[in-house]
This record gives sequence, structure tokens and C-alpha cells, in this order.
Amino acid sequence: MKKASIFLIVGFFVGVCLSGCTRIGPGHVGIVVSMAGDSRGVSNIPATTGWVFYNPFATNVYSYPTYVQQVVWTKDLAEGAPTNEEITFTNADQMQIRVDVALAYHLEPSKVPQFYVAFRNDDIKGFTYGYLHSLARDKFNEAAGRYHIEQIMGDNAAFVKDVKTMLQKDLDPIGVILESQFGIIGAPRPPDAVVNNINAKVQAVQIAQQKQNELVQAQAEANKAVATAEGDAKSLMIRATADAAANRMVAQSLTEELIKLKYLEKWNGQLSQVSGSNTPFVNIGK
Repeated sequence: MKKASIFLIVGFFVGVCLSGCTRIGPGHVGIVVSMAGDSRGVSNIPATTGWVFYNPFATNVYSYPTYVQQVVWTKDLAEGAPTNEEITFTNADQMQIRVDVALAYHLEPSKVPQFYVAFRNDDIKGFTYGYLHSLARDKFNEAAGRYHIEQIMGDNAAFVKDVKTMLQKDLDPIGVILESQFGIIGAPRPPDAVVNNINAKVQAVQIAQQKQNELVQAQAEANKAVATAEGDAKSLMIRATADAAANRMVAQSLTEELIKLKYLEKWNGQLSQVSGSNTPFVNIGK
């Protein structure tokens, strides 16, 4: 009898586990949904990690991950979903802009029942690339209506923050919490004409800066040439002044006796062969 009782008990629990037993793994919470009876509906208390026993004929158990979900929406088919998931929106300039987006989120364990009520399944991937993607696109459109192209193409931190704030407000009731990772991947993609205009503007600014640099260089070289010329002129003036002063000193020192002496120093002792009424330059008799 004891052996039979043991077999019956073991058989009962095995049967329960095979037909109405599931395990909630680490990083997950479960919710129990009663399909019949007075208490039918979603249990307000999520099931934590461990085994859950239930009546498979009247109850369903759903398991949801509560760890961080990494999301990438991009036009690159090799990243994220195998379809073009880029987000398109229109800004204050009525320009259609495309962006790739990366974000992260997690489910608040205490609000998982509300999440189930909203979506009626535990398909997190379907939620990520369906409802969440559509809601994010709406918020990008709503926020972009207040921003011009320069505020989106340049420092777009304020724009991205507005989008995240509005998105989080709509996600709060269902317990979806956005992480700090939320932003645009790479550069936004406006129409080609806008890109060309921006590039032309940047090029014009670069050319203007180059011309300004060349002007500054030319002015510096001109100033250098003027300084050099002024220096040369001053040098010549000083030299000429010195020469003039020397000449005046020489002129003042020339007397008749000095001139005669210099002549005698160079005279070879012969009188001039040219006859005339003039007397010799040197008075020999004296």
C-alpha cells in the first residue's frame, strides 16, 4: 500500500508538471491569466523566478524578460530587423528627414500585468519592431515640427531629448522604461538638395576663411616690406649724413698750404713744359 501511495503521489506531481507546470527563469517575470471562474483575468502580482503550477485547462502563464532590450532601427538590412526600419519625419522647414535610431529599454516588473493587458501576448520582438517603432516615429514627427534643419543636422541634443521625453510619457502606463541609450545613429539624412546646399555653404565658409588668411598673410608681408624699406632708407640717410659730415670736415681742413704740400709730395721736380704768363703753382723762390 505504501509503495502504491508513493507511486500515486509521484505520478500526480509528474502529471501536473507535464500538463500545468512552468519555470520562470532569471531575468524574467511571469503573469498568471485565469481563463475561467470567478477570478478570471490577469493576476496583479507577477510571478517571480521559480516554478509555477497551474491548471492548463483554465490558466495561461506568460513569461516576460525584464533585462535591458537593445534596439536598432536602421535602413541597413544587415543590422536590426531584415527590413528597412529607418524613421522618417518632417521638420519645421517641411523637409522630410530620415534617421537611424538606437535605444534601449526594459520592462518594469511590477507593471508587466498592464503590459499584458495592452498587448495580450509576450512577443517582445513584435512589440519592439511594431508598436514601439510606430510610437517613436510619431514622437519624432511631433518634436521635429519645432526644429529647423540646422538644429537637427548640427547639435541635435535638444531635439533628441524632446523625442525621448514624449516617448517615455506614453510608455509609462505600460511599464516600459527607456534607458540612457537613446539617439540618432550617424548623421540625419535630409533631401539631397539640402545636403548639397549645406555642403556649398560649408565650402563657401571655408573659402572665405582661406581668403581671410591670405589677406592677413599679404598684409603681414606688406608690413614687412615697408619695414624693410624704411630700414634701408634710414640706413642710407645715416650713411649720407655721415658722408656729408666727413666731407665738411675734409673741406674745412683744406688750406692753401696743405694743398701745396700735397702737390709737392706728388711733384717729380720738373717744371711744366707749357709756357705762359702764369707763374708756377709753387713759388720755388720762397
